[in-house]
Amino acid sequence: MTTLSKHLVVLAPMLVASIGSSFMGLAAAQTPSAPTVAAPPSAVRADSATMESLQQRLRQLSAAGVGTGSYSLGKAQCWLNTARTQYAENDRSSYVEESLQESARIIQALEADKTSTPGFETPLVARSKRLRDDLWARFAQYKSQPGTLACTGAIVACGEINLVRAGHAEQQIGWRTATPYLEMAEDAVQLAQAEAARCMPVVASPAPPPPPPPPQVAAPVRERFTIESDALFKFAEAGVNDMLPAGQERIRALAQSLLAYQSIDRVRIVGHTDRIGSDAFNDRLSLARAVTVKDKLEGLGVKAAVFEVQGVGKREPVTTDCSAKLARAALIACLQPDRRVTIEVTGIK
Repeated sequence: MTTLSKHLVVLAPMLVASIGSSFMGLAAAQTPSAPTVAAPPSAVRADSATMESLQQRLRQLSAAGVGTGSYSLGKAQCWLNTARTQYAENDRSSYVEESLQESARIIQALEADKTSTPGFETPLVARSKRLRDDLWARFAQYKSQPGTLACTGAIVACGEINLVRAGHAEQQIGWRTATPYLEMAEDAVQLAQAEAARCMPVVASPAPPPPPPPPQVAAPVRERFTIESDALFKFAEAGVNDMLPAGQERIRALAQSLLAYQSIDRVRIVGHTDRIGSDAFNDRLSLARAVTVKDKLEGLGVKAAVFEVQGVGKREPVTTDCSAKLARAALIACLQPDRRVTIEVTGIK
């Protein structure tokens, strides 16, 4: 698997198979200074038939020669994917309609002129809140570099949509729900940086390069990842069908990181719960969630000499100041850090 193919795994929820795994050239001369608030949605129906129609048009554009690394094609696909996700979650705001409108607008422009570059503006649909100006600035920087946008275009496009989705989540529900999408936007910045470095042309040296140094044996490293259970699963559930969309995306991002290892000696996955409920129930729930995460990682291609799975229930809390006198809803919110899955990886990078 090439470096670029690995990076695309992270953005798989935002890109479909028809987009492919290679990036091709695209100029970035129309980079805006900042995203603007979207106009009200036009007559774009928010239903599965409309989404399938837009998806088919995207496939046709790809088949007609629009580069699969095109920022504009990636932007249209990411708008469509975020609309599809929110439609499945029964979002009652105008987010779905406005996202579909943006996708349709870009598709129509590409159908009229396949060499055009629509979609460089990123409106804050459904009055989404603008978050993380630093990430917006990083994406704008990559968009202003036509020499590398051929490699970073689709990654940058999906990163911007994740920022819009984060702003929508905070505006609709609260800052906690925005966190997974902000983390995916941060991941996109890192991927774009790696892809930009890989994409830069190599200047030939007039003299032959010196012989490479003898290979060195890499020392094993140990990394620890923590994922909040509230972002992974529905409340009190643990099966793969109970995983939330944001949780699915975080697991895919983790799998992408682990696939970069040369070899993995051990993956230890531990499920944790809060103190609410019986010991027996929490032990079963924490173990079941750890097993589901293991199965998901293996299904995404992660291989290790040893997979260790454990559920410790409520025996290893990280909270210390959540009074039992709190109302149930407040107590559940206070104990949120205790509900988590930790993954410890030992291997060679």
